[in-house]
Amino acid sequence: MHTQFPLFSSHLDLAFSYWHRVLQSGDTVIDATCGNGKDTLRLAQLLLPLGEKGQVIGIDIQPIALIQTRQLLAAHLSHAELDRVTLLEQSHATLPSFPDAIVRLVVYNLGYLPGSNKSVKTQWETTLESVEAALKLLAPGGIISITCYPGHPEGKEEQTKLLEMTHALPTQLWNICHHRWVNSATSPSLLLLQKKTSST
Repeated sequence: MHTQFPLFSSHLDLAFSYWHRVLQSGDTVIDATCGNGKDTLRLAQLLLPLGEKGQVIGIDIQPIALIQTRQLLAAHLSHAELDRVTLLEQSHATLPSFPDAIVRLVVYNLGYLPGSNKSVKTQWETTLESVEAALKLLAPGGIISITCYPGHPEGKEEQTKLLEMTHALPTQLWNICHHRWVNSATSPSLLLLQKKTSST
């Protein structure tokens, strides 16, 4: 008997469904906040089988996060697939430049690294700076996927600032939606921004 909710059971399930629908062979995807590497792995598993030229870029400011991400990837990907994943130790405030790449997806999973020092977490100032950079990098039709955590004060403020920023983006250029659990205001939410193509 199927016991799970038929559409999705968590914000991540919903995010994964959007990622799967948007990715194409040869794309570049960016995990701007690697954390424990689960999102980075999912991105690699979705993108790399599509063709030989796609690449995954993972970013985190904490060395331990990159160590955990690298270990997780090594346990699930082939050597050839690992060669197409680049991990960078840096703040998500500054995204790397890819002049010839088609950046189809940029992913943020905000907050702190699970199981680590909770005082080290994303800050709304650098997150907004990063999203501004992602807006410019994104290819038409691509999406920015942001998981917010309003269950703690800093996360709630970060979500509020992101919503204020995205409300101001022009509708002729962007489709934006915010998925949240209406009966659980402190649960994680999913903010999605899709860059419109010239034909829309």
